[in-house]
Amino acid sequence: MGKIISFANQKGGVGKTTSAVNVAASLGLLDKKVLMIDLDPQGNTTSGVGISKKGLKTTIREILLAPEIGGGKSPYEVAKQAIIKTDFNNLSVIPSTISLAGAEFDLFSIENSEFILKEALTPLKDEYD
Repeated sequence: MGKIISFANQKGGVGKTTSAVNVAASLGLLDKKVLMIDLDPQGNTTSGVGISKKGLKTTIREILLAPEIGGGKSPYEVAKQAIIKTDFNNLSVIPSTISLAGAEFDLFSIENSEFILKEALTPLKDEYD
């Protein structure tokens, strides 16, 4: 069963992204299968692992809004589509872009929106260390 490590702080510029990318890459080098989830609209984690944000069709935004815009797909199904393998050993990412910034307001109209990410990621937990 996978472990979840979160890097969170309301203050910007404290090293959350740098720490997350370095820990994830290091765990990958230790043969741990890692899935990083970029929940920042700036998408620096996404670009920090070498993924171009330009032209991404499925991101964390589409997962969170799957009940509204997913075309009948569950958040889990959308999450599976969003995962991108990076060039780093054993490291994949669910990317983010600036489009995430408006999702907060869209989530107000979705019932039980606070559980969407859990619904999307729980089935993936056993696929990662």
